[in-house]
Amino acid sequence: MMVLFILIGAYVGTLLSKVLRAATAGGPISEFFIQQIQPGLEPFTLNLLLFSVTFGFSFSFNLLTLLGISLAIYLYKQA
Repeated sequence: MMVLFILIGAYVGTLLSKVLRAATAGGPISEFFIQQIQPGLEPFTLNLLLFSVTFGFSFSFNLLTLLGISLAIYLYKQA
């Protein structure tokens, strides 16, 4: 259940950052909240002759996403 709260919080935070990006003219304060960090593992392929498998993933988050996750964890603890 907590994972569901975290995913919803991340989604709401990301949605808020998209709305903020569309609503503001791009001032320094809005850029602070909207600037994205994208850690991850670049895709790589493992070729085993019989078949090949590609692995990789990346995350994209910003300050509002982290605030959404924090709020979701807080709400989960209160419920």
